[in-house]
Amino acid sequence: MDKLERRKVLRKGLPSLRGFISFESRKAFWIFLSSDQADMEASLLDRISHGLNEVVKYLAAALLASMTVIVFLQVLFRYVLNHPLDWSEELGSFAFVWMSLLGASIGLKRNEHPRLDLVVNLFSSETQRLIAGLYNLAILFLLAVLFIYGVSLTASMKSQLTAALQYSVSFVYAVLPISAAIMFIHLAIQTVGLFLAKNQERKK
Repeated sequence: MDKLERRKVLRKGLPSLRGFISFESRKAFWIFLSSDQADMEASLLDRISHGLNEVVKYLAAALLASMTVIVFLQVLFRYVLNHPLDWSEELGSFAFVWMSLLGASIGLKRNEHPRLDLVVNLFSSETQRLIAGLYNLAILFLLAVLFIYGVSLTASMKSQLTAALQYSVSFVYAVLPISAAIMFIHLAIQTVGLFLAKNQERKK
């Protein structure tokens, strides 16, 4: 085969090569765009969850500080001044309830709740992600139930008043739907991020 024939063969192969390169580059470009869009969505959801968690952290810290002051005043007035406060124990207990349930949402955001993962760690990373998604969905269902019944319970307690402070008991029970809603948002965002990461790995 002389040089002229070789050139003809190479020219015939160039269009298919160009088409292949063009197809592969377009495919890579769209994969890049989809992954970049998924990263932007995940980043936006993470910012929402982080901002909500920051607000809850400051609120829980304020409740802890107020509860500490209330308990100190209770001890001071009871054992030093011999004039016990009739509202301190009640208010301190309610602050503790609010702080505990709001703190539970912080623990869920940080993924610090205790769990038994001895068996789960035996599986592959993809199977572990699938199991995590399934129990996240189960917890989301329970949080939705807690929110619905918490709203109903809060509304039913509206007419009842506390013994010392004489304010509505629904203020205390309101932490149930509020904390359930906050935990639902955190866990829903974590679950979406879990499935987005799984889809990105599949595309790669």
